[in-house]
Amino acid sequence: MSDDSNLKNDHQVQQPQDQSVSSEPPAKESPPEDELAKCKKQAEEYLNGWKRAQADFINYKKDETRRFQEFAKFANEALVRELLAVLDSFELALASLDEKNPAQKGVYIMKSQFEHALKAQGLEEITLNVGTDVFDPAFHEAVGEVESDKPPQTIIEVIEAGYMLHGKVIRPARVKIVK
Repeated sequence: MSDDSNLKNDHQVQQPQDQSVSSEPPAKESPPEDELAKCKKQAEEYLNGWKRAQADFINYKKDETRRFQEFAKFANEALVRELLAVLDSFELALASLDEKNPAQKGVYIMKSQFEHALKAQGLEEITLNVGTDVFDPAFHEAVGEVESDKPPQTIIEVIEAGYMLHGKVIRPARVKIVK
């Protein structure tokens, strides 16, 4: 029987021995107001961080939109540059035609339509007042100098028209200027 009693003792649930009452007061917990203030401060920090991230993302989207618009604006620049040679050919053709030739009217109409199509793409001719405008290297390319009674650097002759695409010079006007 002693084996039975040993088995019964082994199966008994052992109770923890450390159930004595502690004489120390419980750890001091912070008042609920302090916890609430901490939580509010943390929530405000998270909200401000989220707002900054949102503002950064909005600015990023605006920058990307602007960058894409700039790219789209000048994406056809190479094509427009190539078409300037065609426009120059129209000018040469019109200069060589006899004014009484009925074909000249058709060439003028085609040139006008072509210029309108290029203008719709953002092309503008650089306007010059021969004899009064002064040479500006940002818009003009001097290909010759002549003696004249006009002030120095005055544009005296336009050899080839210059063009801008959306305000950017893609071909400077080739001009002769006064020495």
